Parts: sequence; structure tokens; C-alpha cells
Amino acid sequence: MATTDRHPSISVTPTAPQHPVPPPLRPGNVTAVGPGIAIRGRLTATEHVIIEGVFEGEIVIPDHDVAIGGAAHLCGDVCARAITVLGRVDGNLTAFALIELRSTAVVTGRLASPTLSIEEGARFHGMVDPTKTAAAVAVARHRLPQPGLGTRVTVSDAADT
Repeated sequence: MATTDRHPSISVTPTAPQHPVPPPLRPGNVTAVGPGIAIRGRLTATEHVIIEGVFEGEIVIPDHDVAIGGAAHLCGDVCARAITVLGRVDGNLTAFALIELRSTAVVTGRLASPTLSIEEGARFHGMVDPTKTAAAVAVARHRLPQPGLGTRVTVSDAADT
């Protein structure tokens, strides 16, 4: 194959991406409430949380995500960066970035988020109010315990049922 001066060769030097890709979640970056667990109280965390069991109370994680599994039941309020619901929620959801109701979700309550995604098949009964998101997240951050405490669950003194 002959080359000519009219068509010089091209060399490409790889460069660093403009937007670094976040590392994948490591097991230490997620806390899970398993399917056989029932909790009543208040949950704060400095990592992502997955609820697969029963949770009654308040979840406040404004800088991380919360997922409610398909067999999970949550009675209470959630404040997080993003919330994904596959199971049942009776309460108010406030997300700084996104609320997703997947096709198996059953939600009753108020949703406050700048972005809302509801898949076909999801059931929702309540109201949507994107105007209160910033204020709710600011209040939640103010009420958080001191930084560096990690995941914290406060369990009420209620008798077992």
C-alpha cells in the first residue's frame, strides 16, 4: 500500500475522560434491611440504604439513595437524594434529585422531588409537590446527627407486637 503526502497518518493519544466515572458501589457503601427484619424507629446513614423488610418510622439520608424492595413495606417518611420504590410505601417521600416508582410500586402519600418517574403498572394515591423539595432537604440536613457517625438506627421503646 502506497502512502502520499496528501494523506498523512493520524495518531490518537488517549486522554482522561472529561467527567470521571464514579467507582461501582462496594458492599461497604450500602446498608440493607433484609427481608426478615422489621424495624420501628429513625434511620440516618452516610451511605445508600436498601429496605427489603418492614420499616416503620423515618429515614433521613439527604446525601445518598434509598431503595424500597419489591417485598418491602415502609410506613413513614423518607428524605434522600434519590428514592426508588418497588414495594409498598405509606408515607411522604422527599428526594433532592429523583423519585422512581417502578411498575410493582404501591405508594400512598406525598411526593416531593424535582424529577418524578412513574412506570406503567405502578399505583400511586396522593399528591405531588416539587416546590417543597429544597426546604425539606435543608431541614433534614439540619436535623442530622454529627458527621462521622455512620449508619444509625434509633429504635423506639414500643412493646413487641
